[in-house]
Amino acid sequence: MRRVEVLFGTSNPGKLRELRRMVAGLSLRVLGPEDLASPLPQVVEDGATFEENAEKKATAWARWSGLHTLADDSGLCVDALSGAPGVHSARWAELDPPPGPSSPVCALGEAASAELGPEAGRVTLDEKNNDRLLHALRGVPDALRGAEYRAVLCLARPDGSVLASVVGRCRGRIGDARRGTGGFGYDPLFVTHLAGEGAGPTMAELLPEEKDAISHRGEAFRKLLPILAGLARAP
Repeated sequence: MRRVEVLFGTSNPGKLRELRRMVAGLSLRVLGPEDLASPLPQVVEDGATFEENAEKKATAWARWSGLHTLADDSGLCVDALSGAPGVHSARWAELDPPPGPSSPVCALGEAASAELGPEAGRVTLDEKNNDRLLHALRGVPDALRGAEYRAVLCLARPDGSVLASVVGRCRGRIGDARRGTGGFGYDPLFVTHLAGEGAGPTMAELLPEEKDAISHRGEAFRKLLPILAGLARAP
Protein backbone atom coordinates (compact mmCIF):
# COMPACT_ATOMS: atom_id res chain seq x y z
CA MET A 1 0.00 0.00 0.00
CA ARG A 2 1.21 3.47 -0.90
CA ARG A 3 2.33 5.52 2.07
CA VAL A 4 1.68 9.25 1.83
CA GLU A 5 4.53 11.43 3.05
CA VAL A 6 3.74 14.32 5.36
CA LEU A 7 6.46 16.67 6.54
CA PHE A 8 6.30 17.81 10.15
CA GLY A 9 8.47 20.90 10.26
CA THR A 10 9.79 20.76 13.80
CA SER A 11 13.28 20.51 15.25
CA ASN A 12 11.81 19.16 18.48
CA PRO A 13 12.22 15.35 18.56
CA GLY A 14 9.60 15.05 21.30
CA LYS A 15 6.93 16.54 19.05
CA LEU A 16 7.90 14.20 16.20
CA ARG A 17 7.60 11.19 18.48
CA GLU A 18 4.15 12.33 19.61
CA LEU A 19 2.81 12.68 16.05
CA ARG A 20 4.29 9.37 14.93
CA ARG A 21 2.56 7.65 17.87
CA MET A 22 -0.75 9.30 16.99
CA VAL A 23 -0.73 8.26 13.29
CA ALA A 24 0.45 4.70 13.87
CA GLY A 25 -1.72 2.44 11.73
CA LEU A 26 -2.37 5.00 9.00
CA SER A 27 -0.69 4.73 5.60
CA LEU A 28 1.38 7.82 6.37
CA ARG A 29 5.09 8.38 6.67
CA VAL A 30 5.85 11.34 8.89
CA LEU A 31 9.07 13.02 7.82
CA GLY A 32 11.12 15.28 10.04
CA PRO A 33 13.70 17.84 8.93
CA GLU A 34 16.44 15.26 9.39
CA ASP A 35 14.85 13.14 6.63
CA LEU A 36 15.28 15.88 4.00
CA ALA A 37 18.21 16.39 1.66
CA SER A 38 18.47 20.09 2.57
CA PRO A 39 17.82 22.00 5.80
CA LEU A 40 14.44 23.65 6.21
CA PRO A 41 14.62 27.34 5.31
CA GLN A 42 14.40 29.67 8.28
CA VAL A 43 11.00 31.20 8.94
CA VAL A 44 10.85 34.18 11.29
CA GLU A 45 8.21 33.46 13.93
CA ASP A 46 7.13 37.05 14.44
CA GLY A 47 3.38 36.44 14.68
CA ALA A 48 1.44 37.78 17.64
CA THR A 49 -0.45 34.49 18.05
CA PHE A 50 0.20 30.77 17.88
CA GLU A 51 -2.13 30.60 14.87
CA GLU A 52 -0.14 33.15 12.88
CA ASN A 53 3.18 31.44 13.51
CA ALA A 54 1.90 27.94 12.72
CA GLU A 55 0.37 29.05 9.43
CA LYS A 56 3.44 31.03 8.41
CA LYS A 57 5.71 28.02 8.89
CA ALA A 58 3.40 25.42 7.34
CA THR A 59 2.71 27.39 4.15
CA ALA A 60 6.34 28.38 3.59
CA TRP A 61 7.72 24.89 4.13
CA ALA A 62 4.98 23.25 2.02
CA ARG A 63 5.82 25.45 -0.98
CA TRP A 64 9.53 24.79 -0.46
CA SER A 65 9.26 21.00 -0.05
CA GLY A 66 6.36 20.21 -2.38
CA LEU A 67 4.85 18.04 0.38
CA HIS A 68 1.83 18.25 2.59
CA THR A 69 3.39 19.97 5.56
CA LEU A 70 2.40 20.27 9.19
CA ALA A 71 3.72 22.96 11.51
CA ASP A 72 2.83 23.74 15.06
CA ASP A 73 3.22 26.64 17.37
CA SER A 74 2.60 25.84 20.97
CA GLY A 75 3.47 27.02 24.40
CA LEU A 76 2.54 27.71 27.97
CA CYS A 77 0.21 30.51 29.06
CA VAL A 78 0.40 31.24 32.80
CA ASP A 79 -2.50 33.08 34.42
CA ALA A 80 -0.39 34.97 36.98
CA LEU A 81 1.95 36.16 34.21
CA SER A 82 -0.84 37.59 32.03
CA GLY A 83 -0.47 34.70 29.57
CA ALA A 84 3.33 34.69 29.39
CA PRO A 85 5.51 33.11 28.14
CA GLY A 86 2.95 32.44 25.37
CA VAL A 87 4.41 32.61 21.87
CA HIS A 88 7.86 33.07 23.40
CA SER A 89 7.71 29.79 25.35
CA ALA A 90 10.44 27.94 23.43
CA ARG A 91 13.16 30.57 24.04
CA TRP A 92 11.79 32.53 26.97
CA ALA A 93 14.97 32.23 29.03
CA GLU A 94 17.09 33.59 26.18
CA LEU A 95 14.83 36.62 25.82
CA ASP A 96 14.60 37.32 29.55
CA PRO A 97 17.08 35.24 31.59
CA PRO A 98 16.44 34.93 35.34
CA PRO A 99 18.97 36.50 37.70
CA GLY A 100 21.32 34.30 39.67
CA PRO A 101 22.90 30.94 38.86
CA SER A 102 21.14 28.32 36.75
CA SER A 103 20.25 24.93 38.16
CA PRO A 104 22.95 22.21 38.06
CA VAL A 105 20.90 20.47 35.37
CA CYS A 106 21.51 23.43 33.04
CA ALA A 107 25.26 23.28 33.55
CA LEU A 108 25.31 19.55 32.82
CA GLY A 109 23.19 20.13 29.73
CA GLU A 110 25.53 22.79 28.38
CA ALA A 111 28.47 20.41 28.70
CA ALA A 112 26.50 17.61 27.04
CA SER A 113 25.39 19.85 24.19
CA ALA A 114 28.95 20.32 22.98
CA GLU A 115 29.41 16.55 22.85
CA LEU A 116 25.97 15.30 21.83
CA GLY A 117 24.58 18.02 19.56
CA PRO A 118 21.22 19.74 19.07
CA GLU A 119 18.97 17.44 21.11
CA ALA A 120 21.10 17.97 24.21
CA GLY A 121 21.04 21.68 23.48
CA ARG A 122 17.24 21.57 23.36
CA VAL A 123 17.18 19.91 26.80
CA THR A 124 19.47 22.63 28.16
CA LEU A 125 17.19 25.39 26.92
CA ASP A 126 14.17 23.59 28.40
CA GLU A 127 15.87 23.59 31.78
CA LYS A 128 16.69 27.28 31.54
CA ASN A 129 13.09 28.03 30.65
CA ASN A 130 11.95 26.07 33.70
CA ASP A 131 14.35 28.04 35.88
CA ARG A 132 12.89 31.24 34.45
CA LEU A 133 9.35 30.08 35.22
CA LEU A 134 10.15 29.11 38.80
CA HIS A 135 11.78 32.49 39.38
CA ALA A 136 8.82 34.38 37.86
CA LEU A 137 6.34 32.56 40.14
CA ARG A 138 8.40 32.73 43.32
CA GLY A 139 6.05 33.42 46.22
CA VAL A 140 2.87 32.97 44.16
CA PRO A 141 0.43 30.66 46.04
CA ASP A 142 -0.86 27.45 44.49
CA ALA A 143 -4.34 28.89 43.99
CA LEU A 144 -2.94 31.53 41.63
CA ARG A 145 -0.58 29.28 39.64
CA GLY A 146 -3.11 28.18 37.04
CA ALA A 147 -1.82 27.67 33.51
CA GLU A 148 -2.79 26.39 30.10
CA TYR A 149 -0.78 24.50 27.54
CA ARG A 150 -1.94 25.52 24.05
CA ALA A 151 -1.09 24.05 20.65
CA VAL A 152 -2.03 25.14 17.14
CA LEU A 153 -1.38 22.74 14.26
CA CYS A 154 -1.59 23.97 10.68
CA LEU A 155 -1.57 21.56 7.74
CA ALA A 156 -0.73 23.06 4.33
CA ARG A 157 -1.04 21.57 0.86
CA PRO A 158 2.06 21.33 -1.38
CA ASP A 159 1.05 24.60 -3.08
CA GLY A 160 1.10 26.43 0.25
CA SER A 161 -2.66 26.73 0.72
CA VAL A 162 -4.02 25.86 4.16
CA LEU A 163 -5.87 22.55 4.39
CA ALA A 164 -6.65 22.70 8.12
CA SER A 165 -5.82 24.52 11.32
CA VAL A 166 -6.74 23.13 14.75
CA VAL A 167 -6.27 24.14 18.38
CA GLY A 168 -5.72 21.97 21.45
CA ARG A 169 -5.69 23.05 25.10
CA CYS A 170 -4.86 21.50 28.46
CA ARG A 171 -5.45 23.20 31.82
CA GLY A 172 -3.27 22.63 34.88
CA ARG A 173 -1.11 24.57 37.26
CA ILE A 174 2.59 25.24 37.75
CA GLY A 175 4.30 23.35 40.54
CA ASP A 176 7.08 24.73 42.72
CA ALA A 177 9.64 22.03 41.82
CA ARG A 178 10.41 19.73 38.90
CA ARG A 179 8.89 16.25 39.02
CA GLY A 180 9.33 13.42 36.54
CA THR A 181 11.74 12.54 33.76
CA GLY A 182 9.45 12.14 30.75
CA GLY A 183 8.17 14.64 28.22
CA PHE A 184 9.98 17.85 27.39
CA GLY A 185 9.67 21.61 27.73
CA TYR A 186 7.76 22.73 30.82
CA ASP A 187 6.36 19.23 31.47
CA PRO A 188 8.26 18.70 34.77
CA LEU A 189 6.51 21.78 36.23
CA PHE A 190 3.06 21.41 34.65
CA VAL A 191 0.80 19.72 37.23
CA THR A 192 -2.19 18.05 35.60
CA HIS A 193 -5.74 17.84 36.92
CA LEU A 194 -5.81 14.03 36.79
CA ALA A 195 -6.28 14.01 40.58
CA GLY A 196 -8.98 16.68 40.44
CA GLU A 197 -7.82 20.07 41.68
CA GLY A 198 -5.29 18.44 44.01
CA ALA A 199 -1.67 17.50 43.45
CA GLY A 200 -1.91 15.36 40.34
CA PRO A 201 1.07 14.07 38.37
CA THR A 202 3.09 16.42 36.22
CA MET A 203 3.15 15.90 32.47
CA ALA A 204 6.69 14.55 32.90
CA GLU A 205 5.43 11.81 35.27
CA LEU A 206 2.96 10.39 32.73
CA LEU A 207 3.52 7.49 30.37
CA PRO A 208 3.55 8.57 26.70
CA GLU A 209 0.06 7.19 26.07
CA GLU A 210 -1.25 8.92 29.21
CA LYS A 211 0.20 12.23 28.08
CA ASP A 212 -1.26 11.83 24.58
CA ALA A 213 -4.71 11.29 26.10
CA ILE A 214 -4.83 14.65 27.92
CA SER A 215 -2.23 16.95 26.38
CA HIS A 216 -2.88 20.04 24.29
CA ARG A 217 -0.99 18.55 21.35
CA GLY A 218 -2.75 15.22 21.74
CA GLU A 219 -6.10 17.02 21.51
CA ALA A 220 -4.96 18.94 18.43
CA PHE A 221 -3.61 15.79 16.77
CA ARG A 222 -6.93 13.98 17.36
CA LYS A 223 -8.79 16.84 15.67
CA LEU A 224 -6.42 16.55 12.72
CA LEU A 225 -6.49 12.73 12.45
CA PRO A 226 -9.57 12.51 10.17
CA ILE A 227 -7.90 14.87 7.71
CA LEU A 228 -4.62 12.94 7.81
CA ALA A 229 -6.57 9.69 7.39
CA GLY A 230 -8.22 11.21 4.31
CA LEU A 231 -4.80 11.96 2.84
CA ALA A 232 -3.77 8.36 3.46
CA ARG A 233 -6.88 7.10 1.59
CA ALA A 234 -6.54 9.51 -1.34
CA PRO A 235 -5.90 7.76 -4.71
